Formats: sequence, C-alpha cells, structure tokens
Amino acid sequence: MARRPLLIEVVARRTTAEAIDAYRDPHPATDLVEFRLDGIVDLKLDRILEARGRPKLLTVRSRAQGGAAGPEDRAALLRRLLRSGAEYVDLESGDVGARDLFRPGGPKRVLSWHDPHGTPIDLEERAARLLAVPGVDLVKVVTWAEVTGDNLRYRDLLRAAPRGRLIAFAMGPKGVPSRILAAAWGSAALFAPRSGAPASAAGQIPIEDLEEVYRWRGIAPTTTLLGVLGAPVGGSMSPRLHNAGLEALGLDMRYLPFEASSVAEFLPVLSDLRLRGLSVTHPFKEAILPHLDGLDADARACGAVNTVVKVWNRLEGRNTDLEASVAPLRGWLRLRGARVGVLGAGGAARALALALRRRGARVTVFSRTPERGRALARATGVLARGWAGARGFRGDLVVNATPVGMTPRPARTPIPATWLKTPRYYALIYNPIETLLMRRAQAIGLEARGGLEMFVAQGAAQFSEFTGREAPIAAMRRAVTRALEASAPPSRRAATGAKERHADR
Repeated sequence: MARRPLLIEVVARRTTAEAIDAYRDPHPATDLVEFRLDGIVDLKLDRILEARGRPKLLTVRSRAQGGAAGPEDRAALLRRLLRSGAEYVDLESGDVGARDLFRPGGPKRVLSWHDPHGTPIDLEERAARLLAVPGVDLVKVVTWAEVTGDNLRYRDLLRAAPRGRLIAFAMGPKGVPSRILAAAWGSAALFAPRSGAPASAAGQIPIEDLEEVYRWRGIAPTTTLLGVLGAPVGGSMSPRLHNAGLEALGLDMRYLPFEASSVAEFLPVLSDLRLRGLSVTHPFKEAILPHLDGLDADARACGAVNTVVKVWNRLEGRNTDLEASVAPLRGWLRLRGARVGVLGAGGAARALALALRRRGARVTVFSRTPERGRALARATGVLARGWAGARGFRGDLVVNATPVGMTPRPARTPIPATWLKTPRYYALIYNPIETLLMRRAQAIGLEARGGLEMFVAQGAAQFSEFTGREAPIAAMRRAVTRALEASAPPSRRAATGAKERHADR
C-alpha cells in the first residue's frame, strides 16, 4: 500500500531564532518541517539540530537551482548535515558525483532538481535518471511552468513514476494547479509555507489554503474539477467562494485557479483535465468567444462570457455578470430614469450597461479608447463619451467597471475623487472590500458601495450552472468575507497617501 503523502512545511526565515520559532509552532497538519538553511544569515546549526519538534528536512539550496548558497559553503555544510541527527537532508542533482554524500547511514536523502527558468523537453528522462541513483529515499523534481500545459506533463510524470518515491510539481503562477493536484496524481509530498510566512518558491500555496480551501488530501482521481481562467488570477477569491459551496453540499468537486497567457494556451488543459465548468475573468471574457460552441442570450447581448459549462462535448458560454452587476443597487437607487455614468468599456462595463438599460436607467459610458466606447454604445443603446467627460458628469451614480484599484494594486484609482459629482459611487471590485476611491468618496460625503454582493451573486449563478444545485449563498459569502477581512492591512495609511494613477481598460 502506498504511504500517505507528506505535508512539508517550508520555513524560510532570515535568522536562526526566527526559523526555530516557526519550527516550534507548526501547522497541525504538518508532517515534516523544511529548514531552508541557505537563507539564514546567522546560521547556528547546532541550535537548529537541538530544537525538538516535528521531523526535520534540512536544505541548502544552491544558486544554480534557485537558492542562495555558493558551492564551497554547500559542500562543507552538506557533509556536516549527513552526520547530524536530522531525519532528512536535501541533496541536489549536481551532488550525484560526490559519492560520500550517498553512503549508507545517516539521514534519509531527498535528491532534488529545480529549474527556475522553465520546463525542459526531457523532463521525464531527467526524473528517471534521478530515480535510478542508489542511496536515495525520495526524488524531487520541480521546474518553472512556462505554459499552463506544463501541469499536464507533471500529471503524466507522476502517474508513470514508482508510487511514493517522486515529489513533483511546477513552480510559478501557471504551475499552481499541479501543486493542488500533486498528491492525487501520486506525489510523495507537497511543500507549503504557513499563511503570511515567507515562501521559498513562486506559486507556493499556504498550508491553510491547501487544507481549508482545496482540501487537498480529499482529492481523488475521480474528483470532478472546475476552475477560473484569468491573468493574473492569483488574487481571485473565486476558489474560496466555490469550494466553500462545494464543501457545504458535500460534493466531490474542486475548483482551481488557472493562469494562462492566452485562451489557446489553456484549451488543452480544459480538455485533458475534463473540467466540467469554468469561470472566466480578465482578460479572457471576450477572447474565449471563438472557442465556444454556443452562447446564452445574455452572453450574446454582452459579447462576453464569464462562465463556460461543458454540456456533453459542447462548450456553452453564459454570462452571470449581467444580472449580478445590479444586485448591490437594489434598495439603494431607483434605476428607472436614473442617470448613471459607467467608467470603462470592457466586458464588465457592457454587462452592467445592458442590465441598467433593462431597468430603465439612462447610461453614459466613459472610455479612454473611443472605438471600444462607441462599440459598446452601439451594442447596448447607451451614450459613449471620452474619459474626460467623467469629470463633469452630474447624475445619480458613477460606477467603476474597470479593474483599476483592485488587488494586487489597491493604491490606484480610475479617476480622482474630485471628479465625482454624483451622490453615489459604486465599484464592481470586491477585492479589497473597500477600494481607495470608495474611501475617498465617503470622505467627501458620497455614499459608496463595493462589488462583493455582485461577486457573490454571479458566483452563485455559476455554481448552479456547474452543479445543478442551488448555491449555499450564506456559506459562500462567509468564506469570501472572512478571507478579505483577514487580508486587509491593519492600517490604510500607505494606500491613502499613495499618489493617484489613472487608467482605463
């Protein structure tokens, strides 16, 4: 029987004291703690070896494989580590020629190879050579995911490897799915830091997210997969929203983030992982249209989709943004006859403009790109003006339908607060819960609302499309709200004092 995959907690601290403190307070799910010794500036190895707690993996990563240790420092330190009482020591592919490092006895050996620059064509051959090295307990292969399809290469690599001997997944934003699915594919272990702790490689997922959001140990080869496609997608709360709903209903499904440079790059993953459903976010809401087999009425009207559902062998496009975009306005503003200014001319702006028009609002769209503004106006029956026109707009509501001001760049604003001449301001952004421009609008006496309710509403509609079940909205909203509140900085001084920069998409 294959052994249970290990959860290895990464401790990448600058000082010995900090590393030991982190080691003494592991996550309850942690099986093994990795000390990244190459990053410790005042390394006191005896203190680390004397510390009592979970089993240790001691790593001295070389510069060639993405670490900080030079060759001379590594060679002497590795020989000392192999005479220590540590449970595991990490050796690298470049160490294979040093036979004394592989003699019997001492700590178990993890033979690793990292390529922080890409995933080579001969990935499988390199892994096979490492697995054939005698005196090795585990082999670790990690490379940078250049394309989303590299996740599939890791799946195939793990499925073909001896069970319980290979640790493998991809680094970088595009490799995140391979980390979540690695154990289900056969990886002997997974590396992850605690939430808020320094990571040792790009794309690492906090242990808390692996355990609570993705429930990684419960993913089986038969688990149905869903996901969100975007660029970037690392800040998306969609995995929290949907996975909370799936857990509440006890469904054997998981929702993952997928980052790609183009829709075409992602299509093999969509097909090969047999995703049942897909959320689509910036910048692919329009770009994905040529790849779909059909659209619902709202998607056709918007000329954009935020939802793709697989119906037998067909990819059907939906748009749940349209109705969800006006959800936060209920009870706040009577839309029939209201004058509304919309900032932006992308897919979100088009959905909002259509929803407002359906309810009898008079809509003016302001865009930096005249062609996009005019195209939106023709498609939706609203007025289009240049960006500067927003400065003098005096109506009932201004809406930011651009991504400007969202995480990871919350210190930006689409327009200066001095341009706002309406009594209300609404941002479709939900992360952060309260944007910089919302706070500035409130400071000058305006009522302001964010896009959290819209986000939950569109996600709930997607959830029903994906699962055929009514969405557990309360559980989904609670999961996102808690995460957003936890990620908010204790002080907003830096954001408030930041210089405004303006953009429109």
